[in-house]
Amino acid sequence: MELKKLVLVLFITIAVLIGILFGISYGWYAYANAQTDVSGSTIKTKPTIIFAQTEQIFYGKTIPILDQDRYTYGNKSSFTVTLGDNLKDYETGIKIELKDLKMSEELKIPNYKYELLQDGITVANGDFSTIGTSTTLELLPMTILTPNSYPKTYTYELLIWLSDDGTNQNNLMNRGISAKINVTSAEKK
Repeated sequence: MELKKLVLVLFITIAVLIGILFGISYGWYAYANAQTDVSGSTIKTKPTIIFAQTEQIFYGKTIPILDQDRYTYGNKSSFTVTLGDNLKDYETGIKIELKDLKMSEELKIPNYKYELLQDGITVANGDFSTIGTSTTLELLPMTILTPNSYPKTYTYELLIWLSDDGTNQNNLMNRGISAKINVTSAEKK
């Protein structure tokens, strides 16, 4: 009788320990694979952003061009932002900026310019003369996109060029710029 009682107690103890082991394993698995998203939105409510080349830009050679030739000869980076059907119930805004900006000091002049186009229309433009020591340049502040229908794809082009002012700009020709195009979105129901 003592042996049967001992075997029963051992069997129950082993079963409890195996149950605890499975509980701890599942808890660790759930914790390791959990997503923490404080804002409450998930990847299903974000616009899709696709770069034609890459979000990294690097222009090592700069050649002076006339402003009217910037669409043909300027350095160009293209990307699309698509608002899918899943965003119908949301107000969506995007912000576009250059991050990790590194450029030659000689190019921080009014003649080194940029222009951001949305579907062929200029939405932002300026120059790099006021950048100073900053490594971020906001091209487009948070802007609400209001499509007529869904899904809607917006095409963006960032142009960067050295504007020819008729003076000798040979000292600027082998200067460069590198940065990452960062597109941030915010959704509000």
